[in-house]
Amino acid sequence: MYDEIDYVYEVYKEKSFSAAAKNLYVSQPALSSSIKKIEARLGITIFDRSSQPIALTEEGKVYIEAVERIRAIKNGLETRLSDMSKLKTGHITVSGENYISSFIYPKIIIEFMERYGGINIEMVESNSHDLQNQLLSENVDLLIDYKFDPALYDSYPITVEHIILCVPKKLAINERLKDYQLTARDIKNGKHLKSSCDGVHLREFADEMFVILKKGNYSHRHSMELCAEAGFTPKVKIYPDQMITSYNMSRAGMGISLIPDLLIYASPESGKCVYYKLLDASSLRQLCLGFKKNRYMSRAVEAFIKTALEVYK
Repeated sequence: MYDEIDYVYEVYKEKSFSAAAKNLYVSQPALSSSIKKIEARLGITIFDRSSQPIALTEEGKVYIEAVERIRAIKNGLETRLSDMSKLKTGHITVSGENYISSFIYPKIIIEFMERYGGINIEMVESNSHDLQNQLLSENVDLLIDYKFDPALYDSYPITVEHIILCVPKKLAINERLKDYQLTARDIKNGKHLKSSCDGVHLREFADEMFVILKKGNYSHRHSMELCAEAGFTPKVKIYPDQMITSYNMSRAGMGISLIPDLLIYASPESGKCVYYKLLDASSLRQLCLGFKKNRYMSRAVEAFIKTALEVYK
């Protein structure tokens, strides 16, 4: 049974009464009425209903801050009690950007569930900034991401990604650089990891059109930084929201994309692109599994971290 803080928090999370009502399995009028009663009892207005989407008032921000502390205490209690069951039951919330959830987590989760089938895993997907805030407020337990502030988080390195340049075959520049081209099969076989494999500098493609993820994604920042280091601002044709969409757009001939080799490993091969190993120093990036510093770590979370490190050793 939900209590009043669940009602308020769900509206805050969804920024919509209708979406929150659907998640809570109540009617929208009933939810609106419950929230109004809570506000009347407290003598405050929690939500500014005149904005779209709805937003918190100043009093509402104070209320939500308190709710998140209460939820953290409640989750901590449940976690400690579940630890007493010797990993037979429990719950973990893991998070990551869409690409990470689709291509990095599955190997870990499959292995973890084979070992600890009684532990429930919840997946949360969003952009990197949102997820790190959720990690800090203890709404999620673990996050796979690229950079963590060591003052706020502890983290373990999981694996290194090599950023590969994915170029539509039809572009004329490929003729000039044909000696450096790789196929998707070459990437899958790890040819780009060998020191004998020649690469190119990103600056060679400064005049071409790019496909780069939207702002808010770590990969957007990283792509822009790579181009800046190469001495140019990329001409961007479109900003998709997900890495796999960016990759598919390049394979459709829309523009050049900067794609992690881990995504190429997991994707069907296509003969519509050629690939280049990048010699730019920032083309390597470290994926880490992070968690809030000084937070109580459950045995289930410890087991998940151990599993992840073994899967990506």
